[in-house]
Amino acid sequence: MSICLAVASSLYPGLAAAQDPAGYASPFADTLATRIFPLFAMMRAPDWAQALRDDPVLVELAAARAARVPENSCAPSPQCLADAWIWTEADIALVQTRLRLMVSDKKRARALVTRQMRPSGRFARHAALSDAEFVATAWAETAAAVNQVIAVYAKGTPPRYPVIDSIIFNIADPKMADVLDTHGVATAARAKADDLFFDPSLRYAIGLLQMNERIDAGSYRPLLGGDNADTARAVARMNWRAKPYTALLVFGHGPEDVQSRTGVMGHIRLAIAADLFARGLAPFIIVSGGNVHPNRTPFNEAVEMKRLLVTQYGIPADRILMEPHARHTTTNLRNCARLLLAAGFPEDRPALIVSDHRTIQYIGGEELALRNLKEMGVQPGRLAPGPDRFTLRFVPDPVAFHVEPADPLDP
Repeated sequence: MSICLAVASSLYPGLAAAQDPAGYASPFADTLATRIFPLFAMMRAPDWAQALRDDPVLVELAAARAARVPENSCAPSPQCLADAWIWTEADIALVQTRLRLMVSDKKRARALVTRQMRPSGRFARHAALSDAEFVATAWAETAAAVNQVIAVYAKGTPPRYPVIDSIIFNIADPKMADVLDTHGVATAARAKADDLFFDPSLRYAIGLLQMNERIDAGSYRPLLGGDNADTARAVARMNWRAKPYTALLVFGHGPEDVQSRTGVMGHIRLAIAADLFARGLAPFIIVSGGNVHPNRTPFNEAVEMKRLLVTQYGIPADRILMEPHARHTTTNLRNCARLLLAAGFPEDRPALIVSDHRTIQYIGGEELALRNLKEMGVQPGRLAPGPDRFTLRFVPDPVAFHVEPADPLDP
């Protein structure tokens, strides 16, 4: 355990094994809200929280936003009920102006930017910006993400992948107005004296995710605890000198059949990975995949892949690390990069992506590289040909820690 992590664990009992870059330990619990919206968690540091509460412009904005929430009916319903919680362009710009002003205080900038935001890696895509623009950009990105949650899970706007990520309610059902009215009134009633200006909208957005049973990002936390704890300890004890690769990365292939737990391609990939493990190419296997196919399946790809590796191939459970959140090949790569770095795998040698030969061509090709940038804004690591047509070498990049809050099921 790093000194930084040890100190954080002693200051915040119950925090353990968060998915952080080396040298940084988040001083907040690893939850659904903090995983999607880390900026809000970081702004709760005592100095910043008090400054936000004392700012008259933000206090006035919070009051104005609260007044927008209808106490009775509105039109057109139900969209107007959700629109009351949206951050307008004027709202976002006003907060940006106040945050830039606050960051001009060097002590305050050190507390938030130097000690939290930059080393956390969660805003790595904006690292080249000045402190003031760094915070302003992170805020605008976060506010837009809150709006995205409201648009998709209250108003029924199609997300990027509507088959697996959409609202679960019928927006045309007259009862939807009752649902949104009740949620808005209940959320407004939960206001607290020590709220920060963003807290009501945060509660509203998280509530929508909970109502829609879209809480995937908060599951299996802390990621390096629970079922991954024994493997994380084994990684820390490993003598790496005799192994050419750090880990075998296997991505799930969820079935559309509601009775199946692992897609047919998943079985093929597991067989290849088990063979490479038996040949000693790497001492660990990382299985990656969330609860994806079919829509709202109870089966998790990583959990099922680990089960099969143990029961059918005899792989020791403490040599398998689960990454149970990825919903696409893009985030398979990014989340595995995060896990490799957070768990302390050596950075001077590659991991090995293992798959069927067709998928290997796709992962190593230009199409996925462009999709990474479009959907996540980052390339999570460097790829190179592996020792055969079923593998690719992969070296993770710390930029993978950048959080994409506009994808709330797997940010």
